[in-house]
Amino acid sequence: MLLTILVIIILVTVSVSYGVSVHLGHVPIAFPYISETGTAHPESCIFGLGMNLASFLYAVAVWLRYHELKEYRSMVPNCRISPRLSLFTMWLGLASAFGLCVVANFQVTKVPVPHYLGALFCFFGGTIYFGLQAWFSKRMCPAVSTKQMVVLRAGLCLLSALSLVVCFGAAAIAVPQFDGKDPVQWGPQHKGYALHLVSTAAEWMVALVFVGSIVTYIPEMRLIAVRPPSFRVSNAAAAAAAAAAAASGRVAVVAHTRRGLGGQGMRGKLGDVQPEWGV
Repeated sequence: MLLTILVIIILVTVSVSYGVSVHLGHVPIAFPYISETGTAHPESCIFGLGMNLASFLYAVAVWLRYHELKEYRSMVPNCRISPRLSLFTMWLGLASAFGLCVVANFQVTKVPVPHYLGALFCFFGGTIYFGLQAWFSKRMCPAVSTKQMVVLRAGLCLLSALSLVVCFGAAAIAVPQFDGKDPVQWGPQHKGYALHLVSTAAEWMVALVFVGSIVTYIPEMRLIAVRPPSFRVSNAAAAAAAAAAAASGRVAVVAHTRRGLGGQGMRGKLGDVQPEWGV
């Protein structure tokens, strides 16, 4: 359920922000960069909200996957999954999730440096993360993963790596050729447009591959049962609560005694009754 919700949030967020930005004329209809669909208002609000939720769920999924591997190692004595490599992979996945959050909150047209750093963590870190997870899947085959699933995950990682190379390579060549004023409105009338389209299409491919990689783990995640956390009150806090309850009970008894004395017409003797407040 977690990964299904994550995939739905990503697809809906990207689709809505793209549709709104194209409708308002903020980006061209033909393959803008995904980040460019979330730079202007109001689509930036939609993009930021959706991707923040996605980054949180992404981080939770990374954490759950780490504990799945940890549990698998405890159940399989001859498991060949390194605990240190598994821990490193978890931190790499969390860095990728944090990068997605940075991409969502730092618009490329306003604060490009943090945005590009976030994209570096998200895309490159995510590609390495899913590559290592594909390798772990091979180690868990056939108990948890199938050979077909291992091949599919490895193929998606390879496609993601190739798409990243094409995306950044084509952009490095196209950007110096641009002769317009606003790169977001890069059109056929500008130089380097063909390479620009290649770069943007490759970025969309990376995003689709990421979503596809997440989908491949949905069947395995359904096998995981997560128990809600348990909370305990410390001994000192429990003692303080018991003392407070006892004090409240004594005060209530004294108050009741006062009301009883008053009801018997003995108000003059109330001064002889000493209240008990302390413990």
